[in-house]
Amino acid sequence: MKALIGVMPEEIIRKRVLSIAKGEYQPQECEPKVWFTSMIALAQVLSNENIALLRLMDKQKPETISELAALSGRHISNLSTTLKTLNSHGFVDFEKTGRSVKPKALFTDFEIIVDQQMNARFFAA
Repeated sequence: MKALIGVMPEEIIRKRVLSIAKGEYQPQECEPKVWFTSMIALAQVLSNENIALLRLMDKQKPETISELAALSGRHISNLSTTLKTLNSHGFVDFEKTGRSVKPKALFTDFEIIVDQQMNARFFAA
C-alpha cells in the first residue's frame, strides 16, 4: 500500500489541473495522484505521528474511531481532525455501518517525487 506523492509549486499544479480539465493533458498511470505545493505542506499532513497512525490502523484494523483513539492514546476530537485531513488527501477512507464509522488506512508507505525537471515535463509551462 504505497502512495506516490508529487511536490511542485502551486502555479504548476494549477496549470496541470487546467490542462487535464481542458483535455490537453492526460496523466500517465505512473504519475502521482496526490500533490503538495511544498515539502512543508507534505510534512504537516504526513508527520511521523500520522504515518504511525496510518500503520496502526492498517495493523489493528479498529472498528470505530473510538477504538482507534484508545489504541493510539489520542483524544477523539484531535483524532477526528487528523483523520479528516488524511481523508481529504486520500490517505484514509471511512466505512459507515449504521451509526458507526470505521477508519481505514489506504496507504502505509510513501514515495515522494520532488524533481522539478520531471514535474515540468508534464506539460509546457
